[in-house]
Amino acid sequence: MTTSSAFWAYGSALQLGDGATSEAFTSIAEITDLTAFDMNRDVIDITSHSSSDGYREKMGGLRDAGSIAIKANWLPNNVTHDETTGVMAKFNVNTLSNWKIVLPSSIATFSFSGFVSAIKGGTPLTAQGELDFTVTISGKVTPS
Repeated sequence: MTTSSAFWAYGSALQLGDGATSEAFTSIAEITDLTAFDMNRDVIDITSHSSSDGYREKMGGLRDAGSIAIKANWLPNNVTHDETTGVMAKFNVNTLSNWKIVLPSSIATFSFSGFVSAIKGGTPLTAQGELDFTVTISGKVTPS
């Protein structure tokens, strides 16, 4: 019988750096869903009149680390959600921030720079307040 190496995602965290010289990272409060990553790569068509058997030939081009989609319980006054230091503050500036995705039980950490490119709040009648936001990655994601 083969045992899976899958892990339970409970305890995963998205962390935001404070930008200080000795940067400290704080976990965004009450994340309920984190979809990482949405990477892709350009496809360059290098087909020529001498390509074998009339098939297109291709090669990989520039890579794009994409974005991360996050859902959380909306906490408008929490320091990780608010307009002073939180996700809303990061949406209102035009600078990159350092972020980390930390998987449970020290499985892995992924570090990257990015900016909050979209925010959507919701107040459904039969559920908690919801905050959906997107962090668009700039550059390479570094696993550790």
